[in-house]
This record gives sequence, structure tokens and C-alpha cells, in this order.
Amino acid sequence: MDPVSKSVGFITIGESPRPDIVDEIRPIVGFDARILECGALDGLSINEIKSLEPRPGDYVLVTRLRSGVQVKLSRNKIISRIQECINRLEDHVDVIGLLCTGDFPELKSKKLMIEPSKLIMNVVASLSGVRRLGVIVHDKEQVGLEESRWARVVGEVVVVPVSAYLGTDDDFRKAAVELRKTDLVILDSLGYNTRMASIVREVARKPVLLPRIIMAHVLRALIT
Repeated sequence: MDPVSKSVGFITIGESPRPDIVDEIRPIVGFDARILECGALDGLSINEIKSLEPRPGDYVLVTRLRSGVQVKLSRNKIISRIQECINRLEDHVDVIGLLCTGDFPELKSKKLMIEPSKLIMNVVASLSGVRRLGVIVHDKEQVGLEESRWARVVGEVVVVPVSAYLGTDDDFRKAAVELRKTDLVILDSLGYNTRMASIVREVARKPVLLPRIIMAHVLRALIT
């Protein structure tokens, strides 16, 4: 692979870079691929970031700052900044990957762009035998939305909140116990890592889908 011509752009709704995500994706995508990153919160002050926090009833997104601090954002307030990142990267990369599983139908790109929300939902929709789906999300404010989102593809949905940025191993173990009667579990954020997925898989004794890993394999296929 030519490292100059084959490049991937990653866009986070938080601050870039995101080594907590990209370090697990890179071995799958390939160390010979060039990676560029852009964050929707890059260059903003703390007060500017606070102005993007959700109001009651907003579509809530959860991310982290470069410092590791967790923040909540309103999807509607952040969408234009995500598009700005796409515009900034698309002339310099071969493919773009969003580092968020939120729904962003308004986003446009001149290059191939993976939207994990669509990717993961289509993976689940393609699986037979998933009658009861377990979903882990960051925050209790996201539970209602996640139930309605996933009800579009699965008959019964059980959503449990555990933050990828604040949750402990015990928190993930407790969540996994609640999901033992499901057929499949999804850690519905790019923020969740393979260690968290392994804990849930071991305790719930169910298959677990991790969006970052699924996206990484698709990216690899697109640039190879």
C-alpha cells in the first residue's frame, strides 16, 4: 500500500487527537496508512464548549476532551462543526470515518465516509435470531432515544447506561448481568474499547459488537 495515497480521516465530536480510539483501530487499518484527525471541539474554550451542552429534550451526545474529561453535547449544536471537519479533511484523505455512533443524516462528503450509526444498525439488521438486543450507552439521558432508535431493527431492546469515560470495570460487569437475557449486546459508542467489550462478553455470556472494531475492518477493506 502506498502510505501517501492511502489515507484515512477520523472525525471526533470531541477534541482531537483521539489515541484512546485510534490506537485500537490502527493495527487493523494498517500501520502503513496515513491518518489525519479533526475534532468538532478543536480550538474552543471551556466556555464555548459549555455553550454546546444539551438542553432538556435535546439529542444528547457524549464525548471526551483531550484532557480525558467527559462532556455532553447537543447534537443540533455540534452538527455544523462536524461538517466543518469533513470539509477540512476530504481533500486530503481517501476515506473518512466518524468516531461517533450518533445519527447525522445532514452530513455530506465528497469522499467515502463511514457513518457508524448506519453501519452498526445494518450489521444488526442482517443477523437472524436477534429477538432481544442489549445496548450499552454512556448516559441515562440517552436511554430513551436508544430504545426508539434500535426498536427500528429489533423487536425488544434493553438499554443500560455505563460511561466509557467514567465507568469502572465493576460498572460494566453489573451492566452485563442485566443483559444476560439478550441475544446480542452492542456497546453503542466509539468510546468503548476492547477491554470493556471483553468484560461484557465474559459476564453476559453473549456475543458483543464493538463499533470501533467493525468500522476498522470496513476501513481496511476500502483502502486495501
